[in-house]
Amino acid sequence: MSKKETGMSWYRRFMNYIKTWRLHRETIKELNKLSAKELRDIGLNRNDIDRMVWLDADMKVRGTKGKQ
Repeated sequence: MSKKETGMSWYRRFMNYIKTWRLHRETIKELNKLSAKELRDIGLNRNDIDRMVWLDADMKVRGTKGKQ
């Protein structure tokens, strides 16, 4: 793999990470706008929001795995 291809691969991974992070943040913001009753209606509570949005692998990287 050339330096140019490696650089583009890194750039694509980084851009994908940013896209995923933004989607996660937007989802968290939308869920946090709901009242406790609305969350209960869909079977969630405030403690579930972070756990539901982030994948286990993401939580390990963030250092929050197992802190729920």
